[in-house]
Amino acid sequence: MAYTVKEGCIACDSCRPACPQGAIKAETTGYWIDPTLCDRCEDLEAPLCVEACTVGSLAPLQAKKGRHKSTLLPAAIPAIFLNGRTTPFASSMVVWEACNVLAQRQSLPWQVDGENCLGYRRSIHRDQGWMTFRLKTDPEEPSAPPMGYNLGVASLAQFDLRAACLHLIFAAYATTLERPWAEPFVLNDQHIEHYLGLQKRKDLTKLEKLTLIKELVYQACSLLVSLQWPRQGYVPGFALTEHAVWQLLKTQYYFETDAEGCRHLIGLGFTLQAGAWAQHFLNRQDYRKQTAFYQYGTLPQSLLTEVMGNWQQHEGAVRLLLWLVFKLRLGSDHRMTVRTLLRIAYGEARVIEAITVRGAHKRLLKTFEGDLETLYHYGLKPQFDPETYGPDLQPLWARVAEIPDDADAALDFWTEDANRALSLTDRAPRDKWQRLLNARLLGFELAEEWQQNSRKPRPKRRRAAKGQAQAVAAPLATDTIKAARQRLNLSQRALAKRLGKSQSWVRDVENGRFNISASDRSLLRAALNLG
Repeated sequence: MAYTVKEGCIACDSCRPACPQGAIKAETTGYWIDPTLCDRCEDLEAPLCVEACTVGSLAPLQAKKGRHKSTLLPAAIPAIFLNGRTTPFASSMVVWEACNVLAQRQSLPWQVDGENCLGYRRSIHRDQGWMTFRLKTDPEEPSAPPMGYNLGVASLAQFDLRAACLHLIFAAYATTLERPWAEPFVLNDQHIEHYLGLQKRKDLTKLEKLTLIKELVYQACSLLVSLQWPRQGYVPGFALTEHAVWQLLKTQYYFETDAEGCRHLIGLGFTLQAGAWAQHFLNRQDYRKQTAFYQYGTLPQSLLTEVMGNWQQHEGAVRLLLWLVFKLRLGSDHRMTVRTLLRIAYGEARVIEAITVRGAHKRLLKTFEGDLETLYHYGLKPQFDPETYGPDLQPLWARVAEIPDDADAALDFWTEDANRALSLTDRAPRDKWQRLLNARLLGFELAEEWQQNSRKPRPKRRRAAKGQAQAVAAPLATDTIKAARQRLNLSQRALAKRLGKSQSWVRDVENGRFNISASDRSLLRAALNLG
């Protein structure tokens, strides 16, 4: 329970220096206590501010009872996710790596720099350039210095993975502005509650929600970045001195006074502005002149919901989701090694421990396969490389997913399974971990919301010569595909093997669950002799 300043305060300023959290604030009309910072000195018998006060003007703030809408709060009109599903967001390398910092935290190779500060450097374009991240001591102070090494390590340990969601929300707001590096944007706690689904958390009081939201916003605004960017195409190279990724210009507190004269915090407003990086990576005007970039992707709102729901139980899966929303923004045909996924999900130190410490790999392997299953249920189906990540290495849930829903097809599946050298019920090979480190994924079959994120711009079509007809790939009906497969006496598994796909992909195609891309239609025509 936080404390509040009652009537009768003589503004002697004896309590403010005594507060270890800096929760007591001075204003023209007197003093007030920020309830999101006050922890009432839980380790002590009495709060230090109460002991320092000579007139007894400090008292516990009683919980606010009853529910009613206040006219003091501004209207929360959403500016992103206007279709209820997706929204554009800034997806440059700066935003991507800042998201990795907030998601992976201590797992990244932080080091002490020449100023005895905690820093993390990321090389870019094969060491032609670099980005350096440090932590800011005060998110609201524009000229606040970076944290020293010891303070930075302690602060980083307190970072909440959910702050990455606020970072992505800020990146989405930045795309709504013409000049985001010069124009601020405003959002309040009601916006954030809606975007993150916190309005459904009935186990949290209003003050607890406001405290959590403020902490997440401040953590997302505590990143400093400096860049040395090489030339890319027509865009010349540039250097940016250290600046905040997101500058918190102002925090607005909304209070309501009850009948007893106690002020209750009922809302928060945040005024923010993108850093100088946006002038080079989110600049529409200079992009047309080919002197800057305008890099954006599509952010699914379901991603924020998944992070908020699984950040504790499946932290590795959440880290992978936050990484993949950038990795897959240009298409789903990205090969990635299992070692890379392990490093992103759990950090290099834990991977090395699993390699060097006897028995440690079993726990990590079980966790990794569980996190892959979480991605699968979310809608990102991993595509296993048949050469390096064969069925004998694949997790059991992936092989079980190949069992058809149809009873007759399931009977055929189990009949074939009994006659195969590797049965579904066989145990994994003894060298599974060693082989898995060299295995790779071909990509992911994307959920519908993520498919919008991976569409590449269409190349300009060349005008056909006069009298020359343009070939247009005709669509393939699901009945045609199934009939052609049965005519060739192929099972779904056999066809999937020819295509380099999974059996579940073939089953979904025949059931008409998603549209087939032009390249996949060509593969199907060739495999089924459809001409």
